[in-house]
Amino acid sequence: MKLKVITLLIFGLIITGTIIAQNIPNDIPTAFKTGDAQLLEKYMENKIFLIIPGIKQQLSRPKAKEKLSVFFSNNKPMDFKTIHQSEQNNSGYMIGKLSSKNHEFRVHILMKITDKKYIINQLRIENF
Repeated sequence: MKLKVITLLIFGLIITGTIIAQNIPNDIPTAFKTGDAQLLEKYMENKIFLIIPGIKQQLSRPKAKEKLSVFFSNNKPMDFKTIHQSEQNNSGYMIGKLSSKNHEFRVHILMKITDKKYIINQLRIENF
């Protein structure tokens, strides 16, 4: 009996974690996998803190998209894997691994959640 209860609790936690993790839009990992800065822009806050090699500043959404387009041009994505993602209260985050031909990068995305919509307010891409 005790084993059944423990098994059910573990199964419930796994299902709950999976449901929560699926709330972050699939477009975000897809945008990194394909190097689509325009798709990422759709989820950006009006002002976003962007940290990529050579840049560490708060930028407007169009300027951030421009900088990301240049980054993706110089580091053509080959793959993107989500390592971890979570949400709590009105915020969420995702950590991933971006692979390009010559480099691997760790990606950190901080988001706020308003009206069940995810809005990226900080994006960090650094050497892995």
